[in-house]
Amino acid sequence: MKISGWDCFQKNIYKYVIKHIVLLSTVFSLPYFQVSAQKYFQQEVNYKIHVTLNDRKHELDAFEYVEYINNSPDTLGFLYFHLWPNAYSNNSTGLAKEILNRDGKAKLFTDPELRGYIDSLKFIIEGSPAEWHLLKGDPDICKIILNSPLRPGDTILITTPFHVGIRK
Repeated sequence: MKISGWDCFQKNIYKYVIKHIVLLSTVFSLPYFQVSAQKYFQQEVNYKIHVTLNDRKHELDAFEYVEYINNSPDTLGFLYFHLWPNAYSNNSTGLAKEILNRDGKAKLFTDPELRGYIDSLKFIIEGSPAEWHLLKGDPDICKIILNSPLRPGDTILITTPFHVGIRK
């Protein structure tokens, strides 16, 4: 069977197009493979909490020990802590906004019986006081400035007392 010039041209064009599609898809996917090839890590946090409940006042007094292990490849200068009870402190928290958007309850946390909070925090890192502050606009997240950088693989001990008001 004889192949015509047109058939030969079509086969060559087909091979050319396929070759370039494969080449281009390989070139464009290289950054994806480099990003996805980064080593996975999970930070490790171990904690102990000693707590006393005052059920008449709906309050907790506690002391927490947090062992933080930096499994990341980065040196850390600060950590974020969630202060979940503060999510119930007023109508401007992220939780309140989410509930208001979802359920439309206009004054969700204005009733003192529904409010919650955490206070009396005093963060100590490896025996020395640590600087910390609440994030602006997010009273349920605090940023703790480490007294010295936490290198990959290093561990620190953070302690703090705290008081929580829990409402009905």
